[in-house]
Amino acid sequence: MSLSARSVTRRPTSLCVLRSMPLAPVGQRLVSLGTALLVLWLLAVIAGPAWLAHSGLALNAHGHAPLHAHGHPFVDARRLWGVPNFMDVWTNLALAVAGLLGGWVLLRGGPWAPGTRLALAVFFGGLLATGFGSAWYHWAPDAHGLVLDRMGMAVTFAGALALAVAERVGQKPAACVMRLTLVVALLSAAMPLTHGNVLPWAVVQFGGMALMAWLALHKPRAGALGVRLGVLIGLYALAKLLELGDEAVFHATGDVVSGHSLKHLVAGLAAWPVLRAVRQNARATGRGAAPSEQ
Repeated sequence: MSLSARSVTRRPTSLCVLRSMPLAPVGQRLVSLGTALLVLWLLAVIAGPAWLAHSGLALNAHGHAPLHAHGHPFVDARRLWGVPNFMDVWTNLALAVAGLLGGWVLLRGGPWAPGTRLALAVFFGGLLATGFGSAWYHWAPDAHGLVLDRMGMAVTFAGALALAVAERVGQKPAACVMRLTLVVALLSAAMPLTHGNVLPWAVVQFGGMALMAWLALHKPRAGALGVRLGVLIGLYALAKLLELGDEAVFHATGDVVSGHSLKHLVAGLAAWPVLRAVRQNARATGRGAAPSEQ
């Protein structure tokens, strides 16, 4: 999710950035696209359950399609060393390690503007939270654990989208995007359990990534970290394909590894373009001009 819009006398502004400074054209378009996504999200909140019932799409308490015979929504239920669903549990280590590495780099300091620093902290913190939340959920899959899993993902999405806005639009719009996305994504993560409505979560995931893809088409602003947004989006898309092909990948590999387990590994790798840019900028501390806060 992204920015909403508010009309003032002459200048388009976001709900959060209410300064007299006008937005650049890319910022104005971001407000328009973000407003459209927010409207779509509200429609999903209001009409989602009715639409799902009318379509005949059956979702269980996990917010997934029907479960496998062993009672879980994922194909690989093998136990190893006393750990149930071992592969789906331990592969979350990739997410936790990526979050820890990012936190370590941030603690060492760097020449980052406040909005970028906050977006990075939320992104890496979300990865760490997702690693633990997803491991908890896969250990004993249930609807409550899925909320915990998705809440970590919601934090990661907010950080990633805010970082993309900081790279292409500016620091203040990025801070606004992060606050709004956090609220919307966290609410959406709980709705499959509280309202039986998974559509708002789908809008957050796919709408947010579509917005990031649109931002990736624009040139980085002055002082940007240089995060390769296209690589990040490509890895995320691959992770989603592996998730959707969970059972097919499992059988294609001779029941060695499932698509969902590989999804965790690829999702952890999605932090690489961010880590690479952060480390390169950390090495440049003190060698360049102070970053812009606009």
